[in-house]
Amino acid sequence: MKIFATGLCAAAVTLAVTSAHAEDRTLRVATSVPQHHYLTRAIQTFADRVNERTDGEISFEVYPAQSLVTDQQMDQAVANGTVDIGIASASILAGTIPAFNIFAVPFYFDTREKLDHSVTRGNPIRTTLDEEIEKKGLHAAFWIPYGSIAMVTRDKPVHVPDDMKGMKIRTFGSTVSEFVEAVGAAPVVTSGGEQFLALQRGIVDGGLTGWSSVTDRRLYEVSKYVVATDHMYETHFALMSSGVWDSLSPETQKIFQEVGEEMESELMDEIFTVNDKAKAELSEKMDVIELTDAEKTQWKEATRSVAEHFYESGDDVSKTVFEEAEKVQ
Repeated sequence: MKIFATGLCAAAVTLAVTSAHAEDRTLRVATSVPQHHYLTRAIQTFADRVNERTDGEISFEVYPAQSLVTDQQMDQAVANGTVDIGIASASILAGTIPAFNIFAVPFYFDTREKLDHSVTRGNPIRTTLDEEIEKKGLHAAFWIPYGSIAMVTRDKPVHVPDDMKGMKIRTFGSTVSEFVEAVGAAPVVTSGGEQFLALQRGIVDGGLTGWSSVTDRRLYEVSKYVVATDHMYETHFALMSSGVWDSLSPETQKIFQEVGEEMESELMDEIFTVNDKAKAELSEKMDVIELTDAEKTQWKEATRSVAEHFYESGDDVSKTVFEEAEKVQ
C-alpha cells in the first residue's frame, strides 16, 4: 500500500493498491477539515482498515480541507454522486432531517453517560435517526463522535449570557443559531473553512466550533479567548448514498460494518482525550475560560427556550428523539 499526496490546495491522500479481484474500485472521500484534523484522520483509519481487509479490493482517495466539497454542501455532494463518502455533520444533515438538531439542544448531551445512552448503536435515538438517513436514500457507514462545542471570541472575555449581548457569532445550523439568539447575540452562519477569515476581518466577534477545529484551523491566531461552554454535542457521519452502498458486495458491506463498529467504539473514547489535549494546547496560545457551576446555570436558564421550541415546532421524528433525550437527562 502506498500513500501519497497530490496538490497543495486539492491535497488528496490516495491509498493506491493493486488487486485482481472482481470488485476492484476506488471510492472518493471528502472532508471539510485539514488533512491532520481528527475527522480526516478518522476516515483515513477507516479507509486503511477496509483496504487491508478487502485485500486491496477497495481503495480510497481522501480529499481533505474542502478541496472537493465544503461542509455546507456535503450531504448534497453524496446524494448527487460528486463523492462516494462525505464526512457530514449532524448540523448540516439537519437541513434534510430536522431531528438531527436534537444534538444542538443546549446541555442535553453534555456528559459521557448521556451520550452512551443516545448515540451508540442500539439506542432508540440512534436507531430512529439511522432509519431516517436510510429513508433519504443515504447510508451512514459509521458515526464519528466529534465532541462538545466551544466558543472563541476575538477580543472580549465571556462568562455569562449577558456578556453576549450585541455580539455577532458564527454558527452552523438553525438550532445552533437559536442558542445564540437566546442570549442576545446575532448568529452568522458560515462554513467551517470561512471561520478564520470571518474572525480576522471582524465579520463576526466570535464563533462556535469544536475544540479540535480551534487548533487545526489556527483560530487562536485571530481570537484571544475560547470559552468552554461545552453546551452541545456534535457528531459526524461517513455518509454514502444508498446507490453506492448497494453497489458493494455483501462481503464488502460486512467489512464496512465491522470496521465502522470498531471505529465508533474507539473514537468515543478518543474524542474526550482529543478535546482535553486541544484545550491544554490552547491554554498556551489564548485565554481558556472555564465556566463556574453558577455561570453554567445562567447559560442553562437563558437557553431553556431552545429545547421548548425544538419540541413544540418539531415534526413527529423530532418529537420522538426529544422524548427519548428527556429520559437520559
